[in-house]
Amino acid sequence: MTITCADCGATQTIPELPPGATAECHRCDRLLGRRSRAGFDTPLACAAATFLLLPPAVFLPLLHSTIRNLVFEESRLVSSVGTIYAEVWFPFAFGFLFTAFLFPAIRAFLHMLVLGSIKWRWRIWQRGRLFRWSEELRIWSMTDVVVIAGVVAYFRASVPAEVETRVGAWCYLAVAVLVFTGDRTLNRRGVWNAILPDLTEFPPHRHIASCDSCEMAVTSRRSGDPCPRCGSRLDRGIAPRLAPALGAVAAAIPLTLPAYGAAVMINDQLTAVLEHTVIGTVQLLADYGYPQMAVVVLVAGVAIPITVLIGMIWLLARVRFPNKHGLVFRTRVFRLLHRLVRWPMIIPFIAALAAPIVDFRGIDDIVAGPGATPLFLLIALLIYAVRMFEPRLMWKTAGESQ
Repeated sequence: MTITCADCGATQTIPELPPGATAECHRCDRLLGRRSRAGFDTPLACAAATFLLLPPAVFLPLLHSTIRNLVFEESRLVSSVGTIYAEVWFPFAFGFLFTAFLFPAIRAFLHMLVLGSIKWRWRIWQRGRLFRWSEELRIWSMTDVVVIAGVVAYFRASVPAEVETRVGAWCYLAVAVLVFTGDRTLNRRGVWNAILPDLTEFPPHRHIASCDSCEMAVTSRRSGDPCPRCGSRLDRGIAPRLAPALGAVAAAIPLTLPAYGAAVMINDQLTAVLEHTVIGTVQLLADYGYPQMAVVVLVAGVAIPITVLIGMIWLLARVRFPNKHGLVFRTRVFRLLHRLVRWPMIIPFIAALAAPIVDFRGIDDIVAGPGATPLFLLIALLIYAVRMFEPRLMWKTAGESQ
């Protein structure tokens, strides 16, 4: 198969992979293909089960809490949207709605359509585009992040109240496991080839237009034409994507002060009103005997956002001041940032999940604080910056383009 690496732009031919084998780019070590032993049946079943389990996971009772069996509260995952919409600015509420519910459901539905059409040879409209859209939603579908946030929120809510998990929590846990299993067993290169096969040989001594979405090398079309497989633009210009990435990082920097200086959760108790910043939440969990959860909050809420912010500033600077030395290392750093950037969403999600379950007005009440929205926007901007940044720019400006 002749394909073009999306990270460094190198066009290369890889052989047919045996089951369980992987292929990496010869220049930047990007994973180009991995042939799963499971075929298409396992990811198709996971997508169908995810789509069916999401409604009960969202609408059935999630957690039940009580204070000395005198007052009771029950939360559902969907109730977090209304709670944080009423307490803080609306982007946080809609961000939680989309990343926790809608995007995973849409992505599962698209996988069902594409994989089902391949398995049963259905003819459906633009299935290449549908699969590309599902891959675009991958970074924004955060079922695993919501589960970790839910675990921390459970322990955080257990400080003032007795908390029990209900059926909605177990359904959402099953959804997260299914999404993870489906992603790990999905043979993406096999899906692309089932939609439209890659070239089988490398045509020498000529320019080959390529797609940076499905990594297809195309000889029958010119640069700027739509990709025959996924509909993206061939040889899409990467320089215009630098400005949005730079703007997102520049906008994220001033948000760090309110995100970490203001309270992300406010505990309105009978005797006092306690405000907890991200660091304050770490200290609270540690003081009440949950050091493991405190470490999770510290790493996800402080270490990873700072690492991503500094890393993106460094990579953007290296585009402006290129250097051939260390190109592979910087490309690996970008891939690491791409994997890590979603996880800081744990912190605002903790506030979203803890607020409805500890809602005993006049006795003990947890609400999302003023720092939750800037923290959410900070992380969303970093995700957008990582998504818009093109590592091929580092190779191109350093004179190493294909």
